[in-house]
Amino acid sequence: MAHTLVGERREGETRVRSSDGIPVFESTYHFLIKADSLSASRMSILRDTTGLPIPGQTYLSDGFAMCRASNAIRRPDQPLYWDATCEFSTEVKESQDSQNPGSDPTTWKPVYETKFERIQEVVTEDASGVAIANSAGQPFENGMTRTRSIPVWEFFQFEAATVTDEQIIERNETVNDDTFKGRAAHTLLLCVQSSVIGFYYGARLRLTHYALKYNKATWKHKRLDVGTVFLGTVGEEEIDQLPYLDAGDPDNDIPPGVILGGLDGSGGKVDAGDPPAVLEFDMYTPIDFSAFLRT
Repeated sequence: MAHTLVGERREGETRVRSSDGIPVFESTYHFLIKADSLSASRMSILRDTTGLPIPGQTYLSDGFAMCRASNAIRRPDQPLYWDATCEFSTEVKESQDSQNPGSDPTTWKPVYETKFERIQEVVTEDASGVAIANSAGQPFENGMTRTRSIPVWEFFQFEAATVTDEQIIERNETVNDDTFKGRAAHTLLLCVQSSVIGFYYGARLRLTHYALKYNKATWKHKRLDVGTVFLGTVGEEEIDQLPYLDAGDPDNDIPPGVILGGLDGSGGKVDAGDPPAVLEFDMYTPIDFSAFLRT
């Protein structure tokens, strides 16, 4: 038998506070409940009282604030009666769908936070497009290392408990194999921060903390194409590795010597004063992010 909600009491509270710069409206409602018996369980008072707001499901009449918590205290002098308090708030918690909190959590679109971190990269031209080379036009072996900030989006996502640890491990430190959320392939690096299987919203689910790191220059490893040999031909012989030589100094009987010279990306020499090509190598496995991410 259900308990009886006698009605709403006159007491009440309302307040506005700031959460990460966003105004949050909160309100407290008080109710009087009459139990169906003196032996009624404490759980049933909140669960089986028809009309009492339910946390995570009941909204205020304006549809703006949702019930976040409820509690009930038995009157010592009238043990059939319980004073109940329900807290409402407009705040949206991490990993919670503000539109339909009663839906399947594994379909919710995560709430994300934008952060920034600094990375280092090697470039062959400065910000003005000038080649990184010495005064004789010879490129430096290691190019120039530049430090810059990149955006990082962190979010939590509910997933089915059937998602295995092995699947989570395979997702860690991977890049997008195709355009994802408007970002070109290989520009997003996915890192798994943590992944926990537990009971959430009455169901056994996996809660995974992800971080997406965006590098517009891609996450491929880049190396300057330089070497002590280049690909060339001798007479009509096929292409072979030939020593990369300087001009030497004939006037002083100094023969040409082997140097570390710039290459064009196909094994050939670059023109004097031009920077070497940049070679790219895959550091991370590309996978289909859209198959499991809901951001």
